[in-house]
Amino acid sequence: MDFDNTGNVFINGRAQILEMFQYLTAEEQARLLKQIKPRNPQLAQELQETSISFNLLTELPEHTIEVVLRYVKAPILGVALKSVGVKAQRKILGVCERGYAEEAFKVMNTRLSNESRDVERACERIRSIMSALSKKKLIQL
Repeated sequence: MDFDNTGNVFINGRAQILEMFQYLTAEEQARLLKQIKPRNPQLAQELQETSISFNLLTELPEHTIEVVLRYVKAPILGVALKSVGVKAQRKILGVCERGYAEEAFKVMNTRLSNESRDVERACERIRSIMSALSKKKLIQL
């Protein structure tokens, strides 16, 4: 919260929108982005970047997953895959080359000392890669 000249409290609308956007479904996000983009392209871009999560990777087409994984090391993918279900794990690993998939699978099934922190970091790393690739127009999210 911030205060204006009269001492009244006002709320940062941009920050609220960015936060609320994360709770919308993918369909609702797409509809909202379509409406915002013509009026405020910068806000639309910010909203799109904040909506990217590791779970989005599991919903992408195989050719897009392949592009993303070119920039991700197998151990990082293996750790991140601990955060999703078996069906999503199979989909992602099925897109990978055999050696890469085996290495990621091995790490995925290894117990880590601080697993929750490491999984969160791996997911964030992949999320940032997807965001960068999207900005460079190498992938369509």
